[in-house]
Amino acid sequence: MDTGFVDLDILITRIRHPQSKVYFLDAVKAYKAGALRGALTSAWVALVYDLIAKYRELSAMGDAAATAFLQAWDNATVTGDIPKLLQLEGGILEDATANTQVVNRIARTHLDRLREDRHLCAHPAFSAEADLFSPSPELVRLHLVNAVDLVLSQEPLQGKAIFELYDVDVQSPGFPTDYERILDYVDQRYLARVRAQNVRNFGTVLAKSLLKGVPAQWEPLHRKIIPSLVAVRERAADAWPDISLAIVRLMDNLEPANRPRAIAFIAAFPDFWPQLQEPTRTALQATIDNADPAALSDYRILAGVTVPQFRAALVPLIAGLNRENLAAAIASQPLAELWPRAVEHYKASGSWRGSEVNFSDLITPFAGRLSRQQLDQLLDAVIDNGQNWDAAETDTLLLGVLRNAAPGDRPTHDARNRFYQHVRRVRRADKYEDVLTFLQSDGWTLPPLEQPVDD
Repeated sequence: MDTGFVDLDILITRIRHPQSKVYFLDAVKAYKAGALRGALTSAWVALVYDLIAKYRELSAMGDAAATAFLQAWDNATVTGDIPKLLQLEGGILEDATANTQVVNRIARTHLDRLREDRHLCAHPAFSAEADLFSPSPELVRLHLVNAVDLVLSQEPLQGKAIFELYDVDVQSPGFPTDYERILDYVDQRYLARVRAQNVRNFGTVLAKSLLKGVPAQWEPLHRKIIPSLVAVRERAADAWPDISLAIVRLMDNLEPANRPRAIAFIAAFPDFWPQLQEPTRTALQATIDNADPAALSDYRILAGVTVPQFRAALVPLIAGLNRENLAAAIASQPLAELWPRAVEHYKASGSWRGSEVNFSDLITPFAGRLSRQQLDQLLDAVIDNGQNWDAAETDTLLLGVLRNAAPGDRPTHDARNRFYQHVRRVRRADKYEDVLTFLQSDGWTLPPLEQPVDD
């Protein structure tokens, strides 16, 4: 590295932490005064202080490795345990490389040289020569530039701790569920503060979860994992080509048992289909073609209905699902293509209790996903069958679905009018009072009765 034209005063302005800047300024002053051994000693002090400051920021973000190191450091400081502090200081570069990954391995090589030269300057006994070690101005300047470029000017980016943090976070109720909010959340909380290599690893781990079901605790969370991976693709575009290559390798070498996962993955990321080897595409297509609706156990395969290459075989497969398989498929993923069968089964409910079970199993999972037309179909399915509109829980279940609809997707006024006229005719307006009140909240008004209530 040519450091001869680096302005040290400008170099100082790049240092992030104010106190690190103060310590580094001592090194620059010593260098300018010709006290080269003192300059290296001060540069090392600034470096160690800055690493500790970065550890405190990482600890605040939940990095367990940073927290563990700080606990040892702070305990030794409080008790005045000088040997322990010296031990921790001597191992901080190794810890920053292997555990927190604040420093990469190439940077560590340069910083190890700073540490060794600092030892020669501060401890004359470290030199086998009779004369004291006297670093050249060029060597000192190189160390000063490296300290700033490699550590003091850098953000405290997370390393492998991202996986532990995400693992806990994605299973918590605080992780968002809305698709767009997940994109922003993953970008801001994870991608913006993570080293590039770890972003690539993070994306590969997310894909491996979807394709191989590991770790097991993420299995029921695919609706969060998929948009998390989309966030990596859209918000960390530089890392995506390497991640894509890793994903293609995973898919081309999947075990047969995981092929339904691959089909669901293609549905979420269709751009991967042409990248797969021909035998892989053949195996996935045959998995769908040979599926038996009566024996279906992995309902992720149905997600492929949105893929043109799979749709022709999956539409009749969906049509052949019985009520139990349909409910299981909806529980796995409430695909829009499953809705017509779901509302058809609900409309044909044969008892009050059966109606409530059908609503809970077949309708409620679609809450928040239904269009205006589909909500019209639901209101009509309620009033078309006495087992539905007269079931004890229908009003509560229906209100829950309506409240989850986006304002622009609420039922049409015509469907609301039909619903209101029916519940008045059958003397159930009081039962559906909360539903009717909610339907009026966006400006719809109750229409005049078409016929007397007593008819």
